[in-house]
Amino acid sequence: MNIKRSIWNLIHIYIKIDIIGPLEKRKYGFFGKGSRIFKPLIHDKNRRYVSVGNNTIIGNNSRIQCYPNEQGRIGCLTIGNDCRIGNRCSFLCGGEISIGNGVLMASDILVSSENHSMDPESQLYYMSQPLKCDSVEIKDGCWIGEKVCILPGVSIGIKSIVGAGSIVTKSIPDNSLAVGNPARVIKTYNFEEHMWESL
Repeated sequence: MNIKRSIWNLIHIYIKIDIIGPLEKRKYGFFGKGSRIFKPLIHDKNRRYVSVGNNTIIGNNSRIQCYPNEQGRIGCLTIGNDCRIGNRCSFLCGGEISIGNGVLMASDILVSSENHSMDPESQLYYMSQPLKCDSVEIKDGCWIGEKVCILPGVSIGIKSIVGAGSIVTKSIPDNSLAVGNPARVIKTYNFEEHMWESL
């Protein structure tokens, strides 16, 4: 039993069967040095629209899907350098999703740049109606808490924090702390006083 365990450990260390391999990395638009995406990974055939910077880690059971918008243009996902993204995060790209450098994201986060049309007079079910798309930007140094939902058309400013369980429907300025459903800014950082200030 110990021999089998040792062999398994060697395979795990040298082959790294729990992360995507070199052949899969070639399918991406860009895949930086030192970056890892852990398996299993839910992905579609549009990996060429996904770019991952250097030294970025994405946890297992994450979902990355790129969809065509109303004009037929496929959305894209760009992730910067030195990001840490937890398990079971979903990136639904109808529009562009841009994640800066040094972004920390916990687990079970949804980032969506698309939504289904909501026309009850249409003969089509909602799932078959055209996608409405708008870009999402998460700027450098942000910290996104557990189970956050970030919806289309949102920009989250440099080094801002979004508290766990929040639903972000409006943009958040730089150096801010936002919480709630819908998320609202409750603190901003004062660089002159070197402290967080409540609003």
